[in-house]
Amino acid sequence: MRFSFCSLLLLLVATGPSQNDALPLPRGYYINCGAAEEETIGSIRWLKDEGFTSSGNATKIAAPTVVPVLSTLRFFPDASARKHCYEIPVIKGAKYLVRTTYFYGAFDGGDAPPVFDQIVEGTWWSTVDTADAYAQGLAAYYEIVVAAQGRMISVCLARNNATASSGSPFISALELVSLEDSMYNSTDFESFALNTIARHGFGYNGPIISYPDDQFSRYWAPFKDANPVVQSHSNISSADFWNLPPEKALQTALTTSRGKQLVVHWPDLELPNASYHLVLYFQDNRTPSPFSWRVFDVTVNGEDFYRGLNVSTAGVVVYGTQVQLGGKTQITLTPDESSPVGPVINAGEIFLVVPLGGRTVTRDVIAMEELKRSLKNPPPDWSGDPCLPPEHSWTGVVCSPKDFRVEALNLTNYGLSGSLPDGILNMTALTHIYLGGNKLSGPIPDLGELRNLVNVHLNDNQFSGPIPSALGTLESLTQLYLQNNKLTGKIPDTLRKKPGLDMQTHGNQLS
Repeated sequence: MRFSFCSLLLLLVATGPSQNDALPLPRGYYINCGAAEEETIGSIRWLKDEGFTSSGNATKIAAPTVVPVLSTLRFFPDASARKHCYEIPVIKGAKYLVRTTYFYGAFDGGDAPPVFDQIVEGTWWSTVDTADAYAQGLAAYYEIVVAAQGRMISVCLARNNATASSGSPFISALELVSLEDSMYNSTDFESFALNTIARHGFGYNGPIISYPDDQFSRYWAPFKDANPVVQSHSNISSADFWNLPPEKALQTALTTSRGKQLVVHWPDLELPNASYHLVLYFQDNRTPSPFSWRVFDVTVNGEDFYRGLNVSTAGVVVYGTQVQLGGKTQITLTPDESSPVGPVINAGEIFLVVPLGGRTVTRDVIAMEELKRSLKNPPPDWSGDPCLPPEHSWTGVVCSPKDFRVEALNLTNYGLSGSLPDGILNMTALTHIYLGGNKLSGPIPDLGELRNLVNVHLNDNQFSGPIPSALGTLESLTQLYLQNNKLTGKIPDTLRKKPGLDMQTHGNQLS
């Protein structure tokens, strides 16, 4: 089952006010989709999306009061493309927070925003449905923490069954921020990503906390309920917490009287039944002294989460990496009899644990990228992962569902021009090559290393030079269509004498 989550954001983005030059800028990319030029807002440099994506159309929003980052967007009207991707250079293995922001603004003259999917690193991330946000005059953002599997992170948009025939996926802003190694390091990021569901400062009642208070541009929203609120009398050093939360998000807390349970219903939405990564932050708010501590048990939906938690003014964080939740969530803090004051809780984060869908084998990715560069007009969706998600593989690319190898190229009569690079020889799982009816030129690569080839259709192109003799060594080859090219030389004896081979070579200059 697939879930999507959307947090609402007032028509602003976390750019922050103009800052002192001594403050470190958040590391990463801030991309203003559809913008005609770069722009510094606060102290953050927002880039044009030119160079990060090769498809789509830019447009402006007819809303004079909207903030600059939401005043433009890029939309993708080509319904023939399986996905439209942004590709951002990264450090392989490093951890990143990826955030997409959407403000519809009736850019297409419609009454409601289109619904579509978003994909990160070849894994389905969520469905983008911003109708409720737009009806309230709000933007919507989605956020995920993921490790880079290569030298690029891809963020893609794709139509789904809910996308109206006239609707076009769109995006207003894309952010990618580098995180420290310690952050969320209890997660196996080779197997999972963390899709943000909620991140709140408890008892806080101000605007969303982000950069520069949070050096990683995370959004910490306010959360208050009927419980009493207390202010911290001492600062917390965020360096003492492996997730490096901003001090401002921990300066207030929810509490209750001595001897009473503290019950918090958070987050304020019903969760689908799934595995979640839950992080809770605590600090004794009183002035530091030998008596500034409190002890209590933490349960989540009646299940033990942490027993005998000792909270001092230095603060403490507890977490669960695979917490099974569903429906409404209740966090209950039960004080120890010896605790001099009631329980307290300062902040929380909760993420949906997203199993990664895998990745196309590296040698095939490199080969497909080389093929893409050698073609003058590759299909518009040739970006992101070639094979994944399976329903959004590259046009004309057929992959093995087990090991994510490219097994076939099927681009007959696609109007391609360019050449076939030698890098195609790295795709050793290829069984079928159907490239007939195009305008491909240059020599035919020596395909003898592709031992699994069954059918090779290169007919009706402009290939020149000799027929590679190594084709005759392919034991599984049953069809070789080379007619109507500009091939010269002799037909190799290994092919003439190959039993069971259906070979077509007319329309060339062969002897």
